[in-house]
Amino acid sequence: MWYVAAPVKRGAGRCGRLLAVLAAGALLASLAPVVGAGATSPLRTRQDALRARDAALARREHAAALELYALESGVARARAVRVQLDAQAAAAARAQAEAARRAAVIARSRSVARARLARTLRLLYEQGQPSPIAILLGATSLDDAAAGIDGLVRAARRNRRLIERLRATERRLANARVELARRVRALAAARLRAGAAQARLESARAARAAEVRSLRAQRRLTARETARLLAIARAARRRSALLTARARATRERGHAVVASAPARAPSPAPSAPPAAPPPPQPAPPAPAGASGTRTLVVDAVAYHLPGRTASGLPVGVGVVAVDPTLIPLGTRMYVPGYGPAVAADVGSAVRGYVIDLWMPSRAQARAWGRRTVTITIYG
Repeated sequence: MWYVAAPVKRGAGRCGRLLAVLAAGALLASLAPVVGAGATSPLRTRQDALRARDAALARREHAAALELYALESGVARARAVRVQLDAQAAAAARAQAEAARRAAVIARSRSVARARLARTLRLLYEQGQPSPIAILLGATSLDDAAAGIDGLVRAARRNRRLIERLRATERRLANARVELARRVRALAAARLRAGAAQARLESARAARAAEVRSLRAQRRLTARETARLLAIARAARRRSALLTARARATRERGHAVVASAPARAPSPAPSAPPAAPPPPQPAPPAPAGASGTRTLVVDAVAYHLPGRTASGLPVGVGVVAVDPTLIPLGTRMYVPGYGPAVAADVGSAVRGYVIDLWMPSRAQARAWGRRTVTITIYG
């Protein structure tokens, strides 16, 4: 037998999505209050993987926030360097303008001094040889002529010294202007480099900020999904308690009917004893926190149906339908040949020492069929 269609509420959803599988693992693990944490079933493993993913997201968010802080500091420093370079470039430009103005003033002063020197030299040439006729006629005296020539010589010397000082100042100013031009070029190159560095830092900061926002959004989605799954788990736990109560009431009514019926002669013993069940396979150790273990010999029937279990949870690998009066819903167990599982479903054909195992395909269900196995129950 490979297919058992128990009259349970199925078809309310589709288990093809990954979220449904993860939700099944998380919710089925939460339905077992009598079993401690640390179970080794694949469903609990999925739950632990989901928690590990959330922890990894938190670590990534923390690292990204730290890097974003470093990038913010780097951008602030780059902006400060850019402002300082801009101020230095403006000061250098003003110094260049002042040097150009001073050079123009010196050039004009030198031109004026040269013109004065030329006029003085011309007068000195003209008055350097006084005319004898002018002296005889009393137009001038020899002393006056000598004094005039002396004054012209002193004036010429002053003009020459002034021209020399102007030339020296002009040379120094020319050197200063060359140095200023070199500094302006260096500042321009430094501003370009600072601008490029600031742009790179701002781009990296924007990318890191986007990553932080994405990580926070993922964590918010995980938190909302966790809250929704917890609500579903509580509803499934309440429905499981109701299913258990109904199954016990049905069994008690059946016992009352059997007790009130007239006694019948026992049926003859079979001619041959029934075949003994196969020896139980060793089960993995009990999960941490489990109150104990016990074994139970049952008939395990495989089935493959989409939809949801009677408790409202999506079906999946590890879902087992049981008689809740014999095995409480939410109980963890180990089925030899199948693996860790959780009692999370019921069915009209599942009574007594019978369990149904969900298989992911009909071929696997057909290959399993019906077997008598010794299961290990934790709790």
